[in-house]
Order: sequence, then C-alpha cells, then structure tokens
Amino acid sequence: MTETESPDIREVILRQSARLFVDRGYHGLAMRELAEAVGVSKAGLYYHFKDKEDLFMAVLTSNLDRIEQVINEARKAPTTRLRIEQMVQAIFQHAPEQRAMIRLASQEMDQLSATARAGFSRLYHEKFIGQVEEIMREGIASGELRPMNPTLATWLLLGMMYPFFYAAHAGEMTSFDETTSLMLDIFFDGATGS
Repeated sequence: MTETESPDIREVILRQSARLFVDRGYHGLAMRELAEAVGVSKAGLYYHFKDKEDLFMAVLTSNLDRIEQVINEARKAPTTRLRIEQMVQAIFQHAPEQRAMIRLASQEMDQLSATARAGFSRLYHEKFIGQVEEIMREGIASGELRPMNPTLATWLLLGMMYPFFYAAHAGEMTSFDETTSLMLDIFFDGATGS
C-alpha cells in the first residue's frame, strides 16, 4: 500500500494541518513543511488535496462537522438552557487547538478565494451559527427565553466564548467548570444574578 492509499493518511494530514495552521496561520505554513510533518511526499499531499486552500477548507469543514455533532447532541436536552450549557461545555472540552480553529477560520478568510469564502460562510452558518440561532429561537418560542433577537443573542454568547478559542489562552481557563459555569450564569442571569 502506498502513502496515498493508506486509509488513515487523509485524517493524519487533516490533524497535523489543523495543528500547524493554528500555530503558523495560513500563509505561515508551506505544503513542504506539512508533508514533512505528516511523513509523506508533497505529491502525497496533492493526491488528497489539490492545493493549500483545498486543504485549509477541508480542515475547517472537518472542524465544523465536529461542532455540528456537538450541537446535534446538545439539542437532545430537554430545555433551552441545558441545550446551550451542553453545547458550550462540549466545545470547551475540545482540545485548545480544535477550539482555535473557530478563531482561525475568521482570521484567515481574507487569504482565501471568493468562492472558498462563500462556501465556508454557508457551511459556518448551516453547521454552527444557524444551529445556535435555532436553539435560541426555540427557547424564545417556548417562553424559556425572553423575547429577543436570536441572532444577536447567538453572537453575544459566542462573543463570551471567543477569548477561549485562542490556544494560548487555554491556561487562563483556571477551571473548566468554573469558567463555563460563570459564563453561562452571566449569559442567562446577568452579572447581578437578579
């Protein structure tokens, strides 16, 4: 079996690429370096991905697929608050490098072609933002949440989470439980708790 035929090589490439893209950014990573890190030739990389943009989009899409699975699982919870709590907790349980992919996607979009940006934007909304908005809408419709703009509420929640999408800030999350608990309490009940 050649390096291009190995059934797991695509996953190895995606995992290594995610780590390296987070560390170095889109322009900071050469395909040659990635090939060396994975242990394949450049031709082996190009067998699976037509170019660096294609590889970057595959990494981002793979991350969105994981987030979509997290949200789908959280949507099984009986209340809106539990759905949101489970989603936030599950995202924070991902390795710091995986969480950093969310931040990296927004930071590196300018580097991609208009077609790639449009495709990613559609997937980002379909698999992540739109799903969270739908949880908010359902909570508003059921009376669990007060009437509000579900899109704005989604962005406010994600804005609270965003600092922890930096791998370098992972150490600032002194306690996973304390961080998520405080964040969710402030989101749902406010800082005064009244």
